[in-house]
This record gives sequence, C-alpha cells and structure tokens, in this order.
Amino acid sequence: MAPLGVVGSDAGSDSLADRSAESLTSTPGDARRLRRARRVAHLLDDAIRLPVVRYRVGVDALAGVVPVLGDTLAALLALVVVWEAFRLDARKRTLARMLLYVGLDLLVGSVPIVGDVLDAVVKLNRRNVRLLERDLARRD
Repeated sequence: MAPLGVVGSDAGSDSLADRSAESLTSTPGDARRLRRARRVAHLLDDAIRLPVVRYRVGVDALAGVVPVLGDTLAALLALVVVWEAFRLDARKRTLARMLLYVGLDLLVGSVPIVGDVLDAVVKLNRRNVRLLERDLARRD
C-alpha cells in the first residue's frame, strides 16, 4: 500500500530518488540544481520528526500556523523547486504540473486546520521533485 502522500502514477517511483543527482544530470551545475531542489523539498515536507508519533513534517505544515504569511512563504520556497526544474530545462508540461501543485498547496494550505493537516500528509513538494526526476530520467 502506498503512503498517503503517494498517489497514482507517483507510487513506486522512489528508485529515482535513490539515484544520485549526477546520474540524472549531465553537468555538475545541473547536479547541484537537482540536489538543491531535493533539499528544499525535504525542508518543506519532511525536515522535522515529530516525537511520539514518529511522523515527519516539514516547514510547510508548520508555517501554516501563521495565517497567510506562513503559507505565502512556504509557497515561495516551493517555487525554488520549480525554478530549479526550469533551469534544468524540464518540459513545459512538467513545469505546469509543478506550478499546479504549488498553487494547490497554497490554496488548500490557507484553509485553517484542514490545510495544515493536508500539508503534513500530502507531500506536494516531494511530488514535484519526483516529477522533475522522472523528467530528467526520460533523457537517458
């Protein structure tokens, strides 16, 4: 069974996350961009381990506690992943999906309590990185 944050065609694509940035890109600069996108997604979705329940959340879920400002800052950070995808020459379709996910995250995340819970459960930034990794792997 796939984790809650992994739905549909994204399920089972963890093998790309295990590949080094160098194996998915052609230049050292591109590898740095992919690593940066991975780090930002980790910060936003998984950086903090909740004690007792042993579940990981990120800054995105915690930022939602501060109405409007927190979700706006989290969305700006999420755009770093999209920017790196753009710099890595991701397909327009991939970029459009990534922007859709950032927009959905901002929209749903701005709903009090429900948005915070969904931010903690649905890892859209991680999903964006998987989209980027898949886009890069298709070039092989």
